[in-house]
Amino acid sequence: MKGKLVVWGGLVSTVGLLLAAPTPALATTQFQVVATIDVGVNPFGDAMPPDGSSLWVANSGTSSSPGNTVTLINPTTYAIQATIPVGRFPEDIAFARAGSQAFVTNDDDNSVSVINAGTRTVTQTVDLSTIPMAFPSGIVSTPDSSKVFVTSVAGQRDTSADNIAVLSNSNPANVAVRGTIHLVGSIGRPAITPDGSLLVTGHDNGLEAPPGVALINSATNKVVTELALNEVGVVPGATIIPNGQFAYVTKFSIDGGTGQVWVINLATQSTTAVIPMPDRSVYGITASPDGRFVFATDFSLGEVTVISTATNQIIANVLVGPNPNDVAFSPDSSKAFVTNEGNTTVSVISISG
Repeated sequence: MKGKLVVWGGLVSTVGLLLAAPTPALATTQFQVVATIDVGVNPFGDAMPPDGSSLWVANSGTSSSPGNTVTLINPTTYAIQATIPVGRFPEDIAFARAGSQAFVTNDDDNSVSVINAGTRTVTQTVDLSTIPMAFPSGIVSTPDSSKVFVTSVAGQRDTSADNIAVLSNSNPANVAVRGTIHLVGSIGRPAITPDGSLLVTGHDNGLEAPPGVALINSATNKVVTELALNEVGVVPGATIIPNGQFAYVTKFSIDGGTGQVWVINLATQSTTAVIPMPDRSVYGITASPDGRFVFATDFSLGEVTVISTATNQIIANVLVGPNPNDVAFSPDSSKAFVTNEGNTTVSVISISG
């Protein structure tokens, strides 16, 4: 599967799938799919710059027909604004420099595309094969834009356990590999605290071992804490709520385990809760900018599970498209955009109340 857990135009259609939150404190909150956007190629990750001007979607395609573009979508009208050519099988997107710069991981090309978001052109392609690093997937920038961390789902298939690349972005005209972080296994999507001090990412320890989460000092690139679950699986996604207090990490079960969302107190660097999920195949996870919710994608069920960060309780399950992968929010937390890797669409969820 070449490092992918599962490898799976601008038409807009409206639907109306609604599941209301059962928790009394959130009884008026509604999560409703209001549109489905066809990007023409199977999407993987998505992201939105801080100004909310466009939704960026990485068009990975499939194993047999890899994509090589990023689609930009108007988040209000859902019209396609632009298409940017990148490398083969683009997976995830991160923004830096207040959204003026974008980074895209190209899984099949072992590279990262650096994009000028203003001109919508690729200014540089960073080669990771010299590390060597294969199958780059997750990516995140430090808040000050000085560093970009790239995670690999290669495990040891590239002969290296330096599975996180550290890119220097001090000069946006010359982004370069300036270090690596040694971490075993396939590494999930990373997240970074709002103050930029701590990088959080999941990784597996082999198919028959419990997975772990590494807390990494982003200044020194050193692992400061390792946590582990007591059940086998992989941990493909991580997010941190805006106040920086808690990280939420998905566990994608294998060999008969259960799907879970793992809650970590970043001050004590310890597990706060483990939330059982309706799907054993929990994949992407993103916190809303207002900090009220965490959305996790149920890959096999074709739905998104909504968790209240106030209670760590599931408050809704929203049907979307097949094999939902990633979630991006509008800056005002009024909409969530879910990529459906099983077809060529993005589901738009309206959040009200």
